[in-house]
Amino acid sequence: MKVLYAVLYMCLSAHMYSQTYDFSLVDKILQDSLQNIAGIGGGCALVLMKDGKEIYSKSFSLPGKSYTVNKIVPIASSSKWLACGVVMGLLQDGIWTLEDSAGKYLPYIDGDKARMTIRQLFSMTSGIKEDGNGVEDSILRNNDITLDSAVQQILALPLATKPGGSMAYGGRGMHIAGRCAEIASGIPLETGQAWNSLFSKYVSTPLGLKFTQYLPGNNPGIAGSVASNAKEYSVYLQMIIKNGKHLDKQIISKDIITEMKKDQTFGAPILYSPFALWKILNPSLDLDGKARYALGHWRENVDYSSDEVLESSSLGAFGFAPWIDWKRNLTGVFSVWSEGRVTVPTYITLKKAIRNSIDGISSIQNDSESTMMVQMNNTVIFSDHVQSFTVYSLSGTVVQQSQSMQEWDYSGLSNGLYVIDIVSKDQQHHIQKLTIIH
Repeated sequence: MKVLYAVLYMCLSAHMYSQTYDFSLVDKILQDSLQNIAGIGGGCALVLMKDGKEIYSKSFSLPGKSYTVNKIVPIASSSKWLACGVVMGLLQDGIWTLEDSAGKYLPYIDGDKARMTIRQLFSMTSGIKEDGNGVEDSILRNNDITLDSAVQQILALPLATKPGGSMAYGGRGMHIAGRCAEIASGIPLETGQAWNSLFSKYVSTPLGLKFTQYLPGNNPGIAGSVASNAKEYSVYLQMIIKNGKHLDKQIISKDIITEMKKDQTFGAPILYSPFALWKILNPSLDLDGKARYALGHWRENVDYSSDEVLESSSLGAFGFAPWIDWKRNLTGVFSVWSEGRVTVPTYITLKKAIRNSIDGISSIQNDSESTMMVQMNNTVIFSDHVQSFTVYSLSGTVVQQSQSMQEWDYSGLSNGLYVIDIVSKDQQHHIQKLTIIH
């Protein structure tokens, strides 16, 4: 009997960890979006990890180009999440606290600037004037100066508000925190080199990241100058989702990971947020201004009744997009070297398809078998259970949105494959494909 139980357990375990998902729509979205989003890199890649297991790892390239999941690309603001690993490593070692002031480490400043805390500098609430253009910032990108010189130039600028008085997305506050980290650590290296040493100590070395590093220079862009790939960034996300554990070693404590996820803006008025721009692409992303910053990353999707973070993310200006789906125990890294304004629609559409595949909602069933809609001639007939629907092209562009429409005439659309996000009256999302051939 014990043998039978053992065999049964092994079979059940094998079934649990061999579960497969229908990602054919994900493939289709990436393949059909490729011409539009490929950009400088000439392709894109996606790595998904669920329950610690890799469930998707594919790349797509334009003719004559080679893009893989291991391709090293500049990741812009996706660097912010990685940089937070240094902040938390120093916290873990008791070298500083999040309430330490900039004035503690930079004795040449005073007044409100001296009172800015590490927490505020890494959560966009320091009062530093930001407009989101850290990637284009002449100070942050000046490789002819040191990190310390750059920080002194930033601190010479007037504050937008008192510390804690506003939230504005950008890279200048993190730059200041990076210099504070160098001084707090006491590493006897030139500025910039000391930060790179800290990044190696707290992030790349303990996680075995061989290629993820800051671009060379004495003025590393703390918030935006890391180069990485989908595979290695996934390792970092797995450490985060496993509450600070990598393999058998606790890199960061569970309590610190919990602190990283909290809303660190404390209701401060938002002066600048990219979510205000992305709202045009997907109204649910802005959440009426509720999309708030944690430490080094966005709380992209939150259950506000319990303040539980459902999705965390740190999108970069070049399209590189890492995220954690806490609800599904899933991490994803969408790797591309292009422009965020071009790739964000694909990112949004892609995640919808992934969520539905994980949840077991069929995305690729034949149209005639759909319980939510029936396609005939140039018309889609929706069931009475449909509350609203949104039609997307495979590049992520919204083609049409409608509430409570029983029939939809699509004769004006060109031939191709479209994705329809149908919301039923019980608020469930159902992703369907629509192939149009006139």
